[in-house]
Parts: sequence; structure tokens; C-alpha cells
Amino acid sequence: MTIRLFSGAIMAALLATTPLAAQQGDSFQGTSLLGERMVTPANGNKNVADPALLDRAAADAKAAFEQNMTVDTATWYGRVLFYQGYARESAEVYRKALKRHPDSPKLLRHLAHRQFSLRQFDESIETGLRAAELYSNAPLEREKLGPDYFTSTPDVVQYYLYYHLGQAYFAKHDFDNAAKWFNKSSQAAGFGFDPEARTANTYWEFLSLARGGRMDEAMEVLDAYDLTLFQVHPEGGSDNYFDGIQLFKGHRDAKSFFTTQDSGRPFADADGMAASTAYSLANFYLLKGEREEARTWLKRSINVDSWSYFARIQAEADWVALFPGADHTLSEQ
Repeated sequence: MTIRLFSGAIMAALLATTPLAAQQGDSFQGTSLLGERMVTPANGNKNVADPALLDRAAADAKAAFEQNMTVDTATWYGRVLFYQGYARESAEVYRKALKRHPDSPKLLRHLAHRQFSLRQFDESIETGLRAAELYSNAPLEREKLGPDYFTSTPDVVQYYLYYHLGQAYFAKHDFDNAAKWFNKSSQAAGFGFDPEARTANTYWEFLSLARGGRMDEAMEVLDAYDLTLFQVHPEGGSDNYFDGIQLFKGHRDAKSFFTTQDSGRPFADADGMAASTAYSLANFYLLKGEREEARTWLKRSINVDSWSYFARIQAEADWVALFPGADHTLSEQ
């Protein structure tokens, strides 16, 4: 048996393009809209699962993917990598799988999400629209569940495809198209009673219409939302989108907001709550025409440790559009 030694340069190139089940160090993901490095530390997942359990799931998913590259093994491996915070590596899994399965709308849906997280909005829209065309007139599809030891949810693929198209258009301030896709996402979720989905879609469809100047339609969307927090989360806890809706409805005072407390819900740690709450307040003041007050809250939404939250991404996009070249950092307290 011959053992070949790789040079340092070749090995570095391999590591840069090969998704890993468990990173040994920080992973550079890309650059934010404000020119800052986006880095995921090893075991840097937020409230997803015990790190050892997540590493096990990633190792098993990697092995299954390498043994038999199907749409399902690629989808699951990419999902677990994304849970670990490795959006760039996850996207590479989908690109590799799409070479074998070029017309898989499920793979395209997930790639579009990763492209959005990496601030590649035009690419995300192009990929997402291709997936939407492939799903045209097709029945709703659900994600295949992960292994028994790692709980996952049977999400409706089209729901998240349309939802992330809405996010990508919103980030480009194409609010008409954003409203269109958030509405289509609502329709995909409408077959079953999903209060969390309805809450999230109401929040973003309202903002899309309102930010696009279609306030009458925006208020109709807002007025149609009649859920209670108990219906959204009967087990207790908070919901950032529900809180934002109550703010826009006039049922909450803006001064009653803001907390850095961890909600305990998956993916919703203290940073996530801070970014989302601050972004709701920023939009509240933008819609009132109070740009300077909105500016303060956009800064709060941007200045969190994690770079992957939707609110953080949208706050970056708003900052670039509304305050180009201005300092976005928080002043020392």
C-alpha cells in the first residue's frame, strides 16, 4: 500500500471545499453586508442540541451522504451542517448533490436558503425561483425526518422555499415581490393549523406591504391576525414575531420592549431575541417616519454575536440602504 503525503497548500484547499462533520477550529463563512468577517466557531450552534449529539448526527449524516448521495441524504447532511452554523459547507453539499440531481427542487430550496444566509441575495432568488418553477402544480412535500436520536420536524418544503424567497426580496427592498412570496408561503402552510407559521408570515407580509407603501393592504393583513400567545405557544414562552405584531397593532408600548434573556426555544437564544426585538422596533419607528430612532435600533439588531439571524441580515440591508457609509457600531456605554 502506498501512502501519499499532501502538501500543506493542497490539504488546505481540500479542507476549504470539503464539508466536515465536526470542525476543529473556526470556519470562515463569508463577509457581511457591512464588510465584517462572518465566522462560525467550532461547536458554535445556538440552542439546537447538545454539541456531542449534534456531532454524532453530523458524522452519521456525512457517512450516509458519502455512501449513497441521494436527495434525502444530501438534504439531511446539509441541514445538520447548517445547524452547526456551517452555511458555506452546507451550500457545498447541495451544489455537489445537484450535479447528480440537477432538477431536485428540494435541494435547490435548501441551497437558496444558504445563499440568503451568506448574503448572496441575487443567487438566492435565482435558485429559489427555479425551485418554485419545479414545484409548480406539485403536491406539498415534507422533509424526511432525521434519526430517532436527533429530533427533527417534518417541515413543508414549499413553505420554507417561498418564505426564504420573501426574505431575499425583502433584503433587496423589493417589497412587492417580498409580499407576494410571503403570501404564497402562507398559502402553503394554510392546509394545516400552524400558528407559528401564520405568525411569522403575518409579521413579514405586513412589513413588506407597509415598507412598500401599501398601508391599506398591510393593515388588512394585520387586522386578520387574531391569535393569542397561548395559541402560538401553548407550552409557554415568548415569540418575537407575535410581540412584533402586537407592537404594530398598537397593543404594546414600544418602551415595554427589549430583553437579552434567552427564551430557551431552539435557534432563539439571547442574541436572536435581541436582534429580532430591535428589528421590530426599528421598523416601528421607520413606519412612523422617525429615522433617527430607527437608526438606534438597527444598530442594536446588527451588533449581536451571531451573523445568521434573519433580523440581523435585514438590519444590515436596511443600514446599507438608509445610512450608507455611516458607523453602525454601538457606542461604549
